[in-house]
Amino acid sequence: MMKEQRGAVMILFAVLIPFLMCFAGLVIDLGNLYIHYSRLQNTADAAALAGGSAFAESGGELEKANEFAQKYVTVNDNKASFKTPPKVQEKNGNFYYVVVLKERVPLYFLRYFPQIGDDTEISAAGVAQISLRRTASGSSGGGGYALFDNLFTAIAFNSVNNIQNPDNYNIQQDKNNVSTFDGPIVVGDRNEYDNAAGKIFLDPSAFGPNGTDRPTVNEAIAQGQVNYPEYNGTLDVTDYYRDTVQSMMNDSSTYRVTDQNQQNAELSKFYDDIVRTEQRNVDVIYFNIPNLNLNISQAISGDTNKPLYVICDNINNFSFSGDMTSGRPIVLINNGNREFWMNCQGGTFTGDIYAPFGSVYVNDNHTNFYGSIVAGNRIQLQSQGYYFQKNYTGRASGPSVGYVVSLVSATDIL
Repeated sequence: MMKEQRGAVMILFAVLIPFLMCFAGLVIDLGNLYIHYSRLQNTADAAALAGGSAFAESGGELEKANEFAQKYVTVNDNKASFKTPPKVQEKNGNFYYVVVLKERVPLYFLRYFPQIGDDTEISAAGVAQISLRRTASGSSGGGGYALFDNLFTAIAFNSVNNIQNPDNYNIQQDKNNVSTFDGPIVVGDRNEYDNAAGKIFLDPSAFGPNGTDRPTVNEAIAQGQVNYPEYNGTLDVTDYYRDTVQSMMNDSSTYRVTDQNQQNAELSKFYDDIVRTEQRNVDVIYFNIPNLNLNISQAISGDTNKPLYVICDNINNFSFSGDMTSGRPIVLINNGNREFWMNCQGGTFTGDIYAPFGSVYVNDNHTNFYGSIVAGNRIQLQSQGYYFQKNYTGRASGPSVGYVVSLVSATDIL
């Protein structure tokens, strides 16, 4: 009887051997995979931080950034390699340095099972956000002059087509027919504020991460995806003019334009002609002529981290088309005391607009606007545009241009 039981135990043990090996494989191999993955993730994060910092400090040299990232990979995990080439990726107006690593990890027990193999590949992604921080007179913690930390700042503000179908908030909104606003809207007159506060200004998040969702206004309100204007009864928008603009106008390094034949100027071509023919690095251009018609049709050449200041005695019309993301942003300053129009034909504009004594009217026409607008009287938007707050007012010739490079969640960016 005992012999029969011993035989049964041996048969049972023989049957259980594959399951025991499978269990051991799961415990040992998965534990080993987790250890390798943790090290690979730490390496990816370190490489992203190193590459992002090198990208910022080199003025945007991706090759230099990738060289530093590779050094950190070699030091921290010499078995790892790039799964895809590191890259700089833009999302919602922010810039990210992205590193994705891979590594082959040996299997000890699971290799004996069919179709698994001797090793397996794991991967990990590290993403570092690159934020530019400039300092200037009156600067805030966000960089640049504090007045431009708002998306819009004016005594009065209105967007003609801030939402579609304002009489029925249960109709789904189409992004192509509605403006979106990402940044504070500050109004200085109480009656004008009451008028603006009675309207709905949608945040870009209402349309989802890819901008393709179609929410109703009521859904956006329920999700907190509405940009509510703020009231500031002590608003003074002329301090930046007194503190900074007047000194720039009188600075000997400022390029002054007094020729009346330049009354119709294409800014990118005008700037290129200065650099090419006079071999001058210009950071401030002052158009000291009346009734200027200014046009931008292409990116302005030069360092994308240095704004080009354009001061005008009186802008009659400002036309924009094209894509400025590959060139210098501008800080456009109008000294005149009347309204001027910014007529857009789509594309992407990067820069701040400052009219301390007048008004700014914008025909947006589905333009992506990255910057801020400050006006001493009124800001009015006429059609559809997508607005993202940026502060570019750190003087290029100022004492400090710094960068903040920080890790962010890869799942939010990739």
